[in-house]
Amino acid sequence: MKIVSLNLRGFFDWAERMPHIVRYLLDEQPDLVMLQEVVYLPGVSPHTQLHQLNAVLGYPYRHASVSRLQSSPEGPYREGLGVLSRHPVTQSETLILLHEEGDPHNRIVQFFDVDVGAGVVWPFANVHLSVRDDHAFHQLEEVLAILRARGEDRIIGGDFNINHLERRARLWRDDYYVLTTEIEHYVSFAASNQADDYFLVPKEFTVRSLAVSPDGLSDHRALLVEITPGRPS
Repeated sequence: MKIVSLNLRGFFDWAERMPHIVRYLLDEQPDLVMLQEVVYLPGVSPHTQLHQLNAVLGYPYRHASVSRLQSSPEGPYREGLGVLSRHPVTQSETLILLHEEGDPHNRIVQFFDVDVGAGVVWPFANVHLSVRDDHAFHQLEEVLAILRARGEDRIIGGDFNINHLERRARLWRDDYYVLTTEIEHYVSFAASNQADDYFLVPKEFTVRSLAVSPDGLSDHRALLVEITPGRPS
């Protein structure tokens, strides 16, 4: 399965950026697209960017969790996470993570299951964590604790907002096979020359390839991975 994660950066310069995002996704043809900073801003559009993108891309399954009421100098807006999928999304759940003092935003995780056929379901989690490393680290700990308590192993992808996350590998070593930066170094956030976007992949799967997009889609580069079932040989 080809999977893309991209922080959309809200509606900033959207008219200029949307054609680049559409072209990238049409060229790469991912099976699943996991998006962050999906925004409902009725003063700009009655539809989120997820809806606008899919009006062109035509994915048969679209799920959004636009569940955070935010404030800005321009006024209130709604923001969250979204998914486009070629395969049926059989269930989804959004949880608000514990609030970190000093973080102006509530953070959420979007759990969802994808039916890839023949009775096989792939489990995912879409995240957009705090811009502060320490806050984001605590939020990742909470997500992993939720999954352990439920006995679930999910492919976690998104904007983790943590530099050098591979240095925290003790968090998932017993549960997860690999973080994408443990396979290959890349830069997904050019402003800091760091990889803030990752996939954390359970040992039941193998990452066959990974790549980042060209610039121009967002302030983040899209992260593309190809994942297959089965442990690496």
